[in-house]
Amino acid sequence: MFKSIKWRFILIYFLLVFLAMSIVGMFIVAQLEQTQIEMNSKNMEDRIKLIVSADSLQNDVWNGHIEEIQNSINNIQVGYNENVYVILNDDKKTIIAGSVENTIGESAFNSNNINNYILTKSMDGDIAEIAPPDIYEETDYSDFYHMSYPVNTNGNIKGYIYLTNNIDYIYKTVDQSKSIMTQATVIALSLTVFLGLVLATSITGPIKELTVKAKLMSQGNFDQKVEVKSNDEIGQLGNMFNFLIDELKTTMLNLHQEKSKMETTFKYMADGVLTVDKNGNIIHANPVARQIVSLEINDENYDKAVSEFMTNMSLNDLRSHDWHGTEIIQRNGETYKIDYAPFMDNKEEIGGVILVFKNITEQYKMENMQKEFVANVSHELKTPITTIKSYAETLLDGALNEPPIAEEFLNVINSESDRMSRLVSDLLRLSRMDYAQTNWTKEKLNVKELLKDIYRKLHIQAKNKSVTMHMGEVPNDLSIDFDRDGFEQIMLNIAGNAVKYTPENGNVWVNVIREKGKIIISIKDDGIGIPKEDQNRIFERFYRVDKARARQLGGTGLGLSIAKQIAEAHDSILTVESEVQRGTEIKIIIPELV
Repeated sequence: MFKSIKWRFILIYFLLVFLAMSIVGMFIVAQLEQTQIEMNSKNMEDRIKLIVSADSLQNDVWNGHIEEIQNSINNIQVGYNENVYVILNDDKKTIIAGSVENTIGESAFNSNNINNYILTKSMDGDIAEIAPPDIYEETDYSDFYHMSYPVNTNGNIKGYIYLTNNIDYIYKTVDQSKSIMTQATVIALSLTVFLGLVLATSITGPIKELTVKAKLMSQGNFDQKVEVKSNDEIGQLGNMFNFLIDELKTTMLNLHQEKSKMETTFKYMADGVLTVDKNGNIIHANPVARQIVSLEINDENYDKAVSEFMTNMSLNDLRSHDWHGTEIIQRNGETYKIDYAPFMDNKEEIGGVILVFKNITEQYKMENMQKEFVANVSHELKTPITTIKSYAETLLDGALNEPPIAEEFLNVINSESDRMSRLVSDLLRLSRMDYAQTNWTKEKLNVKELLKDIYRKLHIQAKNKSVTMHMGEVPNDLSIDFDRDGFEQIMLNIAGNAVKYTPENGNVWVNVIREKGKIIISIKDDGIGIPKEDQNRIFERFYRVDKARARQLGGTGLGLSIAKQIAEAHDSILTVESEVQRGTEIKIIIPELV
């Protein structure tokens, strides 16, 4: 008979109900007993607090108030099943008052009515209590519940209120509850057989269907639904199963989308991201990180991959810094800032470290340029100041009495002052342009007329140096949208440099051509030229190819930098081509005004 699944279900159902009723019964009985004991404990604590509130027990010292304390105990209504003891906190733990008169005056440790274990436990300043089954064997006091309550004054224990309570009635109540639960279990088991017969047929069918569907799900086929034929628990189980399938499919789709978004984010982000577990295995590296570290597809070990250029960032180095830190490295001409921090695994322990590579090449260059700029400004100002001070001290020492020498020294001081003035003026102009504080007055300007003015201003300088200036033919209809003073400063700086650095009997050519909506102004000389390695830096502030000669000629090292910024403010470009000892050509490319 029990080979049939129906009867096996009934047997199992019977056993389940039996076990359930037994467990529930034991749990209820245990909880009933526990609840009764807890209520008794609370009542005892409330009774002790009432006793402690007596005026006689509020005194800081109990020794001198024993009679008052005893009177307070006598006035308090003590239950027929309760005994109270007032114990002094001395070496013997003397009972100084209580409801049991034959114990007064003796040591609490020697009293059979007092449990030494909980009395000792309460000496820590906490309430201690114990129920009969916890420690007692069969004695006359085995049904008593004990509680020891320390009484504090200013953080010091002055004594204890010890209360015992007969709880035999609790165990009688528990025994009655056990009898009732046994009868209920017998009745429930009788009904189980009948109900099992009815339910077996209606349950086994849907369960079999759910088993088949669940097996298909375990194989990865989530397009499963069960047919719900009722609204009972089995029907609800079917509905929940169908709901679970829908939610699971939605969750899987969301997880796939999130994974795809994360992979796309890491793939196209500007910073490199490298993830390494605490064993040194590379878990993930986005394309930027792979390019920076030069990772191959089969590279799996972090230390091997970075050992060549990140010598101070091995896995042990990262571990020694508690997995947190920042490093700066140079790689393939680029500067990278590497921030690293740990990530946690599913046990909230460090699972590895994530390294983020940020390209700070431009920032690094800017910082170095700023340092160099400050150093150059300091040097450029120090030289004329030193000269002025030296000549002024010489004059003060007596040179004023020799007019020719004094005049010569004053001319030097005046020249150096002019040099400082030019340097400060150029710095202020650059500063205003850096912060976009220069107001350009753009207007339609004729290129031919502008270049004629420049030629006239530089002609005398070129003649004095025996340098020939050649002006090419300029069409009359060439116009630009430019600030007049700005254009003149560009031309005077560039053409002036051409004259300045061209040896005697040299040549300077100025030519203009029109090309694809642009006007290209070329200033070419046959002077000393610029080395190839310096050509990319001539527009930097204070940069000079020949520093000694530039200072002798009165240059500040800011002219070309100012010219470049003025040009860029007018959507124009400066280019340079040069060859040592053969000359230099600088072109100004300006949009033509139509």
